[in-house]
Amino acid sequence: MPARRGGRASGENSAANNAANNAENSAENSAENNGENSARNSAKNNTMIGNDVVDLGDAECLPGACHPRFDARVFCPSELALLSGSTEPDRTRWVLWAAKESAYKAARRLDPRTVFSPPRFVVELHGYDSATVTAGGRYFSVDLVATCDYVHAVAYTGGASAAHSCIAVARLSVNARGQGPDRPSAAARKIALETLTRVLRVAPAELTICCDGRDRRIPALCLGANRGLTALSLSHHGRFVAFACALPS
Repeated sequence: MPARRGGRASGENSAANNAANNAENSAENSAENNGENSARNSAKNNTMIGNDVVDLGDAECLPGACHPRFDARVFCPSELALLSGSTEPDRTRWVLWAAKESAYKAARRLDPRTVFSPPRFVVELHGYDSATVTAGGRYFSVDLVATCDYVHAVAYTGGASAAHSCIAVARLSVNARGQGPDRPSAAARKIALETLTRVLRVAPAELTICCDGRDRRIPALCLGANRGLTALSLSHHGRFVAFACALPS
């Protein structure tokens, strides 16, 4: 279903609103448009979902910024070999990292006790647009978008039936990034709710973001009093916020 543009609010929330509007509008663009503000719907077997965004312009992600021992701490031997043979090792590093993070978030939905031990989330890249992550006997399919500005990964694990997902990445303004530690998190929630309201064609009051009932740190989308919960993943880093949501059938 196409997303439609809504109104903008003024004041301190305007950056989040602008980003949300841009994300929603781009759902009507072609699948080839994977720019800074993108929303894409895709058919996936996505009972559990996780996403991660990495700002490649962030100081910690610039070439030479990583601690010399970072790679050895977080990557397994096969990933280290991939890095050493890559013509774009810095980009490859953060593609691998985003894939691990997204799979971890999906894994925690299966078992909230899951611990993030990066080398145990083993990534096999299939180019820069998809990957498979193996962790503790579980397998995750990962969709990747790698631009010159950011990497975005969305991980799925199997469910009983195919469903749709709604995914968006948006750039924040300087004000939204700089006014307090909760601003990017609040912006990600705002973008998710405003985008999903239009994609699902429901009243804003019908959607809320809550916890999934097992762990207060794991978000879920509540579809009104009688429609239950669906998996929602939020992320932010540097200049970007993102979300991925398993749409109800």
